Amino acid sequence: MGRSRARRGTPEHAGALRQDAATRHLCTGVHLDPAFRTTVLRQVHNDSRHLVAPSYGFDLVAVVQHAWRAWWMETAQHLGVLAVFGVGFAVIPAAAVAALCVLAFWELARLAGRSALVVLPLRAKEVADHWLRRTRWRSESDELRHHARLLRLSGTGCALSVVAALLAAGLAQDPPAGTARTAAVLLLLAAAVVAGKGAARQLSLNHMHGADSLRPRRLSRRQQAISDQQSHPYVVYRRPVPKDPEAEPDRLGWDLVDEGQSPFVGSGTLVHRWLPPLTIQLLEPVSIVDAMEHRPMEAREYVNAPFQTHELVAYLKRAMAPMGDADDPNALRGFTVNDRLYIAESDVPPAAAWLRTTPGQPAIDRIIDAPYLAEHHFLEIGASVAGEIVTTVFLRVTVKGKALSLDFATCALTRTPAEYHVLNFYRESGAGAVLRSTLRALLALPTQVTAAWHLAQAPALIIGALRARRNRVLKPHRRTAVAARISVREEKSTPWKDTRLDDVTIHDHMKLIEQRLLKAVQDFLEERKVDTSAFKKRADSIVNTGVLNMGGKVDMSQSAIGPQAHVRADSREPDQHSGPSTA
Repeated sequence: MGRSRARRGTPEHAGALRQDAATRHLCTGVHLDPAFRTTVLRQVHNDSRHLVAPSYGFDLVAVVQHAWRAWWMETAQHLGVLAVFGVGFAVIPAAAVAALCVLAFWELARLAGRSALVVLPLRAKEVADHWLRRTRWRSESDELRHHARLLRLSGTGCALSVVAALLAAGLAQDPPAGTARTAAVLLLLAAAVVAGKGAARQLSLNHMHGADSLRPRRLSRRQQAISDQQSHPYVVYRRPVPKDPEAEPDRLGWDLVDEGQSPFVGSGTLVHRWLPPLTIQLLEPVSIVDAMEHRPMEAREYVNAPFQTHELVAYLKRAMAPMGDADDPNALRGFTVNDRLYIAESDVPPAAAWLRTTPGQPAIDRIIDAPYLAEHHFLEIGASVAGEIVTTVFLRVTVKGKALSLDFATCALTRTPAEYHVLNFYRESGAGAVLRSTLRALLALPTQVTAAWHLAQAPALIIGALRARRNRVLKPHRRTAVAARISVREEKSTPWKDTRLDDVTIHDHMKLIEQRLLKAVQDFLEERKVDTSAFKKRADSIVNTGVLNMGGKVDMSQSAIGPQAHVRADSREPDQHSGPSTA
């Protein structure tokens, strides 16, 4: 397995353009997005019965590490809030009740204010429509009724909160002034806990933003397992479940590209694939004798292939390496060349040896040379823009039936959510950002206090983390199912409909890699005395035809489909095959 060396001697771009930007954005996401953090902890870290998906353009270990850091900060806040009000209820229950009533009044008053800002304009428009006899949309009436109901409920809740606070103060043994002072102390203590957590979170984000490396110096056993699995040459995929034809009877029964059936776990959406694969018969080159007298195919055919498949794969690795040359300022950024061995989940043998030890190159070469094994070898060539736009071209090379078969596929990952890029904005890190984070936490004090109920989920999460220290993938089970169940990078990719501007980058990387691969295959075949005349024609048609599936929309240019079809050149496009005029 080869990987192009990282660039040395050139400074990394700052902000969104540094090569580990996707990792930093996902680490920011686990701090800002509680749902995403829970997914990372429960379905990635604590799920040691399944492999993790391969990582493309980011480091999953760093994301898991920051997810735990964010969780511990939030749990410490919940424990602090619970301790404040627990002591309050134990010492002066009336003061604790009064403090909670103040928080309820705060939140309900905010809700009432938001509803009033919607109700007042809609009510004024309703009156104007009535006087002017204008037709009203039903959606406007429904929205008015909804927010008017919220306004009444929040107003009633505010009144009840005030009454409950007064009753608690009146029933207390201490005078009302003393109860009010104690309630204020409880609120100040809770605010201090919440403000401390808000400041600590921003300080952690600031440190992450300026750190050279996000990976912890020492890895736990589970983190080491995640690190090994995310870059392991073996990838286990799940075969698609057959669709019920009665579920969608009106839907057509074919798709040009079905990303749901892609075995390329973690690499994103399958945007391009050539079916059937490109095949080249292994024939001797045409000689002078052939020009004078036709020789049949059997006479030109090699009895045994003039090369072994792994020799071609090794040649392609060497030929592709200059695209990511560290000394070339115009090289593709984030360029990688890897071996991947794909195997279906149902074909994984119990206690497979490769689950415990990474296979060496001789073992991989044996798999490459055997086209009918359960494992399918793909040469994986990737390029990325700061880890945000990741284009990966997969090539499976097999020799069978007296022919060479080339199976091309391309997958792409889109950008992470824009809200995770907040640290790249102006003045969103530093002392000012810490102060603003603290103020935002204080403004959301009622919500932060009521979120303490999440402590009920903490025991199950901690028990799961302790159990995950043991790699349960290594222990065979009945009906072994070890394939990854989720890829956090795929889950947090921008929807295709919002990434149309990145189509050019993905298509550009795909064509650059495909062109060089095809030329390298041609050079290798000519070096091994294989006829490439038919291959050249078919390779040119592949390079010049654009088929790219971007989220359900298929873009096709200069393509012909069907029997006896041909392409009529568009007069608006220049003829790339014609030279300059000599007239």
